[in-house]
Amino acid sequence: MENKIIFKSALLFSCVALVLSGCTKLLNKQPVTQVVRQTGATSITATDAENLILGVYTEYKGYSNGIEFNVLDRVVNGDVISDNCYAGGDNPDNITLDLFKANPLNGNISRDWADAYAMIANANLAIEQVAACTDPALTADRKNQILGEARFMRAFTYFDLVRLFGKVPIVLTPPDQTNSEKLIKSVLVPQSSVDSVYDAILSDMWYARTTVGDVDANPSKWIVSKGTVNAMLAKIYAAKSPTNWDSVAYYSDQVIPNYSLLPNYNFLWDGNHKDNNEAIWEIDFFGYGSNDYIGNWAPSIWVGGSTGAFDGGGWKKFNTPSNDLINTFIAENDTVRLDASVTFLDITGQWTDAYWPSNHYPFLTKYNDPANGTNDVYLIRLADILLLRAEAFNANGDVTSAANLVNQVRARVGLPATTAANQGDMTLAIEKERRLELAFEGHRWFDLLRTGRAIPVMNAQKDGSGNPLNYNVQQYQLVWPIPQTQLDLNPLLKQNPNY
Repeated sequence: MENKIIFKSALLFSCVALVLSGCTKLLNKQPVTQVVRQTGATSITATDAENLILGVYTEYKGYSNGIEFNVLDRVVNGDVISDNCYAGGDNPDNITLDLFKANPLNGNISRDWADAYAMIANANLAIEQVAACTDPALTADRKNQILGEARFMRAFTYFDLVRLFGKVPIVLTPPDQTNSEKLIKSVLVPQSSVDSVYDAILSDMWYARTTVGDVDANPSKWIVSKGTVNAMLAKIYAAKSPTNWDSVAYYSDQVIPNYSLLPNYNFLWDGNHKDNNEAIWEIDFFGYGSNDYIGNWAPSIWVGGSTGAFDGGGWKKFNTPSNDLINTFIAENDTVRLDASVTFLDITGQWTDAYWPSNHYPFLTKYNDPANGTNDVYLIRLADILLLRAEAFNANGDVTSAANLVNQVRARVGLPATTAANQGDMTLAIEKERRLELAFEGHRWFDLLRTGRAIPVMNAQKDGSGNPLNYNVQQYQLVWPIPQTQLDLNPLLKQNPNY
């Protein structure tokens, strides 16, 4: 319990020396390995090592931290904050995030910080102990593979943190418990710059890229593979400022030949096509009564249901699709993805809503097994990377190649080829395609951030009657405040400006 409290506080840090060499625009260099201080790690058995990495995976989807951060709040943080959803429900923390009125006391913000650093701390323990393992039963290749998977998952969480909070503490080792003085110094740590956080992320990713298994090495897409790492590198270089389109292109091209779009968009969501050829990184949920006994309970707060079937009624659900998103689906005549993502019901007499009439109320139904908890969650899938590659083509002036990739995604759902014929129009066409293809998968807000479109898009939002929603988003609100609980625990942390 003592360690869990320390980890939840998220005040751990180790310095990382990173050396990037070469003048190529493609960033694909392994930096100098970080110096990791051993803090009492003892040699474990090969079985212990396997259990440690299993524990890392479980933590990333489990009830204590992972399912909140990686599933429930992924939709809130990626879609509710954006123009895809209204908060819905009755949770004031969700509502204030939706309205850009969140402050350092917001419960979601505090929880996400704590959950993220708890997962990072768990990964750090596994990395330290597996690195110290001398059991000959743990082969060098398997040892490095475990380390690569754990470091990938640590980096994945930092990627979320840096996009949400900006400057955050870098935590790469467990706390030094040699004595009380060293413990305090290892726990009370300031934030690092955004660039430094990205450097730490890239260090882990480059290590993982050379050590994790091949794409087809494991039938479960939940196990990190080289395809997973390359896809994440493409996403990182698209998000890191300034965008490195050459690197986005390179890593996307390492991914795309190894995967294929499912022929039917609905196959992604029907529960009968788990670990499919489109999935690059997929959290697998087998329900409450099998496998790891972890069920995906998040859909129950989006659609309700008690017998495995969507019912929608009874109480006001969370993450309500926005008028703007629905209108965009309709204007594009995108009935396949609209019907797969949203269901309209008459809930007259049950509750009222400021945005939607009761007789035509939308529910997020992309995840449609709320009772049994078997809905998998795609953290990365091929359509995401195809459209990122289209952005890279377009950024480099190749509008035709960009259109070819956009049209692959559109053809799957029966839409005609894009009419975008110049670079500016193609930029907006890709943005819209990503929005409709990836709705409710946690991408939209981060797309708007990385393209510099968050403020103009959000401030132009209107309700169903065409009245301005008056968000008035300011530049400082593009990152969250540091949670007050963390500021109280650590005097070295500094609040983000204007909060």
